[in-house]
Amino acid sequence: MTPDPATLIRDGLALDADQRAVVANALLESLHDAGDTSEVDALWRAEATRRLAEVRAGAVELVDADEHYDRLRASLTV
Repeated sequence: MTPDPATLIRDGLALDADQRAVVANALLESLHDAGDTSEVDALWRAEATRRLAEVRAGAVELVDADEHYDRLRASLTV
C-alpha cells in the first residue's frame, strides 16, 4: 500500500532541519535523472573554494541575511 502524501508530509515536518534537508534532497533528485553528477559536483566544489578564498582574503563584503533581504526589498520598491 502506498503511504498517504499528507501523512508523509506531516511525518517529514516532524524531522529536524538536517533530516528534512536530506529527505528534500533525495526527493528532488528523484525528480531529475541526473545521471553522473561528478562533473557538476566538482564545479560546485571549485566555486565554493573560490568564494571561501575571497572571504578569507577580505575581497568581498559579508552581509547578514536579514540586511541582504532588507536591501533587496528596498531595491524592489520604486
